[in-house]
Amino acid sequence: MAPPKKYKLTKTTIMDQWGNKFTCIKTWLSKQNGTKAARALALWYFCDWAGKTPDELLQLKSSYGCLDAERLLDRFVAEADFPDSVRYKSSIAVRSFFRCNYRRLESEAGKIEYVVKKERRIPTKEQRLRLYEACLNPRDRAIFCVDVCSGMALETLSKLKWRHFEEDWQSQEIPYIHLPSSIIKGHGRGKYKGVMQETFLTPEAKQVLKRYREWMTKKYRVEWNDDMNVFLCIDFQHEPLSYQSIASVFVDVSKIAGVAFSSHDGRRILQTALENAGVMENFIRKIKGRKVRGEDNPYSRPYVEMLRRKYRLIVPDLEFIRQPAKQSNKLSKDALDLFGKLNDVLETYPDKMEKFEKFILNL
Repeated sequence: MAPPKKYKLTKTTIMDQWGNKFTCIKTWLSKQNGTKAARALALWYFCDWAGKTPDELLQLKSSYGCLDAERLLDRFVAEADFPDSVRYKSSIAVRSFFRCNYRRLESEAGKIEYVVKKERRIPTKEQRLRLYEACLNPRDRAIFCVDVCSGMALETLSKLKWRHFEEDWQSQEIPYIHLPSSIIKGHGRGKYKGVMQETFLTPEAKQVLKRYREWMTKKYRVEWNDDMNVFLCIDFQHEPLSYQSIASVFVDVSKIAGVAFSSHDGRRILQTALENAGVMENFIRKIKGRKVRGEDNPYSRPYVEMLRRKYRLIVPDLEFIRQPAKQSNKLSKDALDLFGKLNDVLETYPDKMEKFEKFILNL
């Protein structure tokens, strides 16, 4: 069952029309990562159901022994006429709201059994090409290509700057992109401290990105510099494209192409290609921007080159615009597994590794 129609607030209006009116909401959200509007909306569902403001909610927990807030949350979970997913998210938001305002609830409050059903889409090359062709302009094509080959999250795409690219990226066959903790999942806080993402672009994605830069310069007189965001609004204001706007690009393209797609699908495309090539889990986690246990030196040039060699193995799986002329040029999964294992062995012999790489590229 969907939320009642009377609920008119959305992620784009929740803060201006409700959240910004309360200091306790600002205190709570200042301690959160990710999409804060979604958390505020989840809390608003509970407040509206309970008929209380956020300040009135906190008053329910006037002392440690007072359980009025816990009982109200239990009632919401048991009685509220919302889908399980909404009640689940609202329960998490309420407990977080109280905790961040130093009114921690009992651990049993608002418990709800809910299994998140995740659709694991991995678009085929044909579907990716349909999505690419459905893009309305060079910018949207660049956003799509970067997403499906780099493993960047939606928020990261909205904060990506040219200074995150290696200095000579336009002349590199496979450009390297270093993403600091501040713009990836966790924002470097708590268990995410020190986590960075070391990823790359395929040769065809690089070309699409260069064409986008040239188009923006010619049509909208953009004078690029390293501190500018990569993806901008299509106008003469040169404003960075927001998180929500990039998400809308994927929604619009999906509708036109008739192929469901989100930024998570791009991450799955990358991970599947890396797994099929036999790349070690630690390398996959680095390229996707996830924590690697026991890591002492998360960034060094030799390490980047090692990752680039791993990434080069999966370029045939990631590229989809230029289809190979001969069927025999396609590497099977068994062949990729073999090349991955051989690549691990040859890394200890730099001179032989270089010859091996040239052999792979000339297949």
